[in-house]
Order: sequence, then C-alpha cells, then structure tokens
Amino acid sequence: MNTKSVDYLNGKLFPMILRFSIPAAISLLITAIYNIVDRMFVGNVNGTSALAGLSVCFPLSFMMMAFALTCSAGGSTFFSLFSGKNEFEKMNQSFGNSMVLVCLSEILLSVVLLLFPDSFLKIFGVTETAYPYAILYYRIVALGCVFQGLSQLFCDFVRVSGKPFFGMCVTGIGATANIVLDALFIIVFDWGVVGAALATVAGQVISAFFGGCLVFGNKTQVHISKKIFRLEKNLCFQIITCGFAFFVAQMAMGFISLVYNSQLGKYGGDIAISVYAVISSVMTFVIMPASGISQGIQPILGNNYGSGSYKRVLSTFWQATLFSVSITCFIWLIVLIFPKQILAAFGGTEEMFHIGIDGLRVNFCITPALGFVMLATTFFQSINRPVPSIIITVLRQIVFLVPFIYLLPVILDINGIFFAQPISDMLTTALSFYLVWKEKNRMFSQL
Repeated sequence: MNTKSVDYLNGKLFPMILRFSIPAAISLLITAIYNIVDRMFVGNVNGTSALAGLSVCFPLSFMMMAFALTCSAGGSTFFSLFSGKNEFEKMNQSFGNSMVLVCLSEILLSVVLLLFPDSFLKIFGVTETAYPYAILYYRIVALGCVFQGLSQLFCDFVRVSGKPFFGMCVTGIGATANIVLDALFIIVFDWGVVGAALATVAGQVISAFFGGCLVFGNKTQVHISKKIFRLEKNLCFQIITCGFAFFVAQMAMGFISLVYNSQLGKYGGDIAISVYAVISSVMTFVIMPASGISQGIQPILGNNYGSGSYKRVLSTFWQATLFSVSITCFIWLIVLIFPKQILAAFGGTEEMFHIGIDGLRVNFCITPALGFVMLATTFFQSINRPVPSIIITVLRQIVFLVPFIYLLPVILDINGIFFAQPISDMLTTALSFYLVWKEKNRMFSQL
C-alpha cells in the first residue's frame, strides 16, 4: 500500500496548499451553488412563503453535518496524525471506526427527526404560512441523514489519503446531480419544495455511492478489512473528542438559524426570514474559499505535527491564512457592491430590497476576517487540540452573537439583527489571534 503518495514533510508548502485547497474549495463552491439554486428555484417559482418554508428547515443540514463531521473530521485527523508516525494499522482503524460511528449516529438522528417533526419545526421557528411547505421538505430530507454522513466521511478520507481531486469529485458529483434534478423537479415537473427535497437526497445518495466505490475499491490509502470496523473504545473516544469542535460549530450554526428566524419573524415576518435565507446562502458562498483552504491544509498540518515538524505546521497555517483572506476579500467586495442584484436572483421583491440591501452590506462588512478565524479553528482541530477550536466556535456563534441578536434590534430595529454577526466576528478574530500566538509559543518551547 502506498502510504506516502504526497511528500507532506519535505514538499514545497504553498504548491501543496494549492493542490489540496483548490479541489476542496471547488467542491464547496459546487455545494454552495446547489444550496443557493434550491432557494433560487423555489423563491422564483413558488414564492416567498415557500422560500421561507425551505429556509426554516435549514438547521436540518447543520444537524446532519454536525454528526457527520464529528466522526469524519475526527477520524481523518487521526488518519493524518498516524500517517505522520507511519502507524498504518491505526490509520485503517481510524476509518473503520469513523464509518461505524457515522452510520449509527445518522440513523439515530433520522429516527428522532421523523418521530417528532412538528416539535422540531416549532423549534425551527416555522410560521403558519410557511408550515405546509416546511413539513413536506422536512420529512423527505430527514430520510437522507445517513447518506449525507457517508458522503462527508468518504470525501474527508479520500482527501487526506492524498487524493484531493477525487475528494472534490465525491461532493461535486452529488451536488451537480442535485442542481440538474432541481431544474427537472421544480421547473419541469412543478414539484416545488418536494422537488427540492428529493433532489437534495438524491444528490447525497449519489455522492455516498461514488465515495464508497473509491474507498472500498482500494483507490485510497485505506485498506479495507473486517477488523477495522470493530469499535475500539479509546479510539472512538479520541475521534469524537477531536471532532467535537465541528459538532459544536454545526449545532451552533443550526441554533443561530433558529434565533435569527425567531427574531426576524418578529420584526419582519416571512419577508425578513426570506432575506436571511439569501444572506445565509451568500455567506456559505463567501466563506467557501476559507472552508476549502482549511479542509485542504488538514492533512498537511496533521502529518507534519505527527512527525514533530512544528515550524512547517506554523508556516503552513500562515501561508494558508494569507491566501484565504486575499480570496475572501474579492468575493466580499462583490457582495458589498451588488446586493440588489444578488437579492433579485432569489426572486427579490421591493419589500425584500428594502430590508435586504442594507442587511447584506451590514452582515458582511468584516467578512474577510473569517478567512483567518475559520483556519484558526481547523488549525487546532488538525493538531488534536480541540479545546481552543471549541472555545472559538462557542464564543463566536453563541456567547458573543446571541445577546447582540436580541439586544441590538431594540435600539436599531431590524438592522440591529444584521449588525450582530460582524460585531461577534470582530471579537472572535482578536481571540483567535491570541490563541494561535499562544499555541505557537507552546510548540516552539518543545523544539
């Protein structure tokens, strides 16, 4: 088995960062596009209430990804760390245990979601007019949890096996299918939110199938055998602990969607919730480069940290940060200059323009800082130091953000809700820089 197809320890860093980050970023770009296309089709064809119904179900995707990333990100991190130490048997065990954990957790999530649909939709902040659309979308998407989890698992392990292009394909092939099926189901068949939900699940099934063919077809560094699927208590604990930062991040994003929907519904009704649907979609697109770069550098960080090459770990992080912030700035400018055109693409009305133009500009006013914050979170997770990642995530998404969402609109009306995110991001940027600097000193003290 070729366990060193990529020279993580001696290769030139920036070309390696590009090699791994660009496919990951493209994969996320395609995913962001299909999430946006869902909403564009529904908003234009079925109207504001249908778009709001789809939007209130957005926390579902965060919940599915929370369980998936806990296991896949944690497992792939140890896969890289074990690779740096040349512990090949443990590399395979990290995959097998991660896959079993993904399947168990996602199946359990599907069961719970399908047993209590109205309870979850109430928590999600569904309005009376959006409920008929939301319940249709919810029930179908809840069936796809395990496929979403497996597609993420296979994507992560294909990428950290030194196959970034095929990792991109795992996500990309399902996302492309989703976009094509969206057009067919929503526009041609006129199935509305049901069509959007069916297209989403079908895309997840296709991604999971393709990823499974790669991993089980010996196209990666994973060597499949029955014994790697036997759960080992200590390894499972390590995987979950390491990936828990991603669980917190995804659940926090889902929770924040609920808070936003509740407050926006209070101050602006379905129109305001629809504006947030656009903002959250565009935010996914804007931070896509940072997400791709952070995913791309994970195996580079893990392998070098596992081998004790701390200077290369830090050099990788800072080079990737400069790259991430530079690209994010370009997309950020587009959002600030063309907010009306962006809203119009989602079927924007004059009422949406009234709230959404200022809302977009305010919400994204310091977005380039996220190019650093997101890499800082992945940096700590990749070197198996999850606590700083959890601290950054919890403070940014809950402790800093939630009070501002409730307090600022009392003073600034609905625009106060949109000011909450940039203020939280500003505080988190300062905290992240401090924690990274502290970690740098800790590493250098070990040299």
